[in-house]
Amino acid sequence: MELKAKILGSLFGAALGDTMGAPTELRTKELIKQKFGGEVRNILTPPDDTFARGSDAGMVTDDFSLIYYTVRAILDNGGIIDESSANQAILNWAGDERYYNKYVGPTTRAAVERIKGIVGENPYSFICCDNAKASNGSAMKISPAGLFHPGNIGKAVHDAITICRPTHNNNLSIEGACAIAAAVSESLKKESTIYTIIQAGLEGARMGAEQCKGTCAVLAGPSVEKRIKLAVRIGLTANSLDEATTEIADVVGSGLHISEAVPSVFGIIVSSKGNFMDAIIAAVNIGSDTDTIASMTGAVLGGFCGIDAIPASYCELIEKVNHFNLYSMADEILECISKDKGESHNEKD
Repeated sequence: MELKAKILGSLFGAALGDTMGAPTELRTKELIKQKFGGEVRNILTPPDDTFARGSDAGMVTDDFSLIYYTVRAILDNGGIIDESSANQAILNWAGDERYYNKYVGPTTRAAVERIKGIVGENPYSFICCDNAKASNGSAMKISPAGLFHPGNIGKAVHDAITICRPTHNNNLSIEGACAIAAAVSESLKKESTIYTIIQAGLEGARMGAEQCKGTCAVLAGPSVEKRIKLAVRIGLTANSLDEATTEIADVVGSGLHISEAVPSVFGIIVSSKGNFMDAIIAAVNIGSDTDTIASMTGAVLGGFCGIDAIPASYCELIEKVNHFNLYSMADEILECISKDKGESHNEKD
């Protein structure tokens, strides 16, 4: 499979998971079935009791819009992921009222104000560890670190940490983000398998945790790496995908905390046996932070399965409603990758 098909698969996969998961967000598995008369298996208009209320069917939320603006900032920076492009991505996203006004959380709002030079009062400045900041907001936007470094987990992890710094500079959020970035990077390789993707995720978590030591806030919470192993064991031993997601939600969790959302992604990938749409539907119906979990699942498995695994009608709707041009974006990413490889070759020469 060509690299472009994999990059497109990751972009559209993340967008599809986000928009399909928006209507089911916050509810439990059973409440989802009660509300929608069974599993949600298509793109729907979000109900009025969700964060995405008022959005059209196909509109993405903060999850993919942050991916989009992160990629855009990296491309505008010549394909280089550094502090400047990481900050600019957040500022550009903050300038899009469709997403910022509706979805911005306190951590990202504080980061935007800090980058703009606005000094705000932190009501929790007196506490030793603000453990609530160990959220999955780092991992939901991190796929670009993998997209720009296909098959190079080391670079993906390094750049994932850079992207995390402005908003989620803590050990747990970085560990989880690096797991997803590494998995996306591995998924883009021609010879990747579900096994190598899971191993890449575990290695990324280990590398991220090690490399951020001494340079970030240390928060209390479960190990993301160990929770990934737990979710994978559940996925491997469950008798069905539905049984797996129920057990993952009950034991690992599928909520906002980084040690719940990221591990659940890997459990879903294993239990779905790498089938793209099966995995997306499972993530959309797992309950709690469904849009984020489905978006991360889509970013990884979309890279593995490629664009042909995604119904063309879904891609057309996402492009139309959000006014994206992800096909052109994929070409630009490819151009940066090719340029980077060429420069690396010349350096060796």
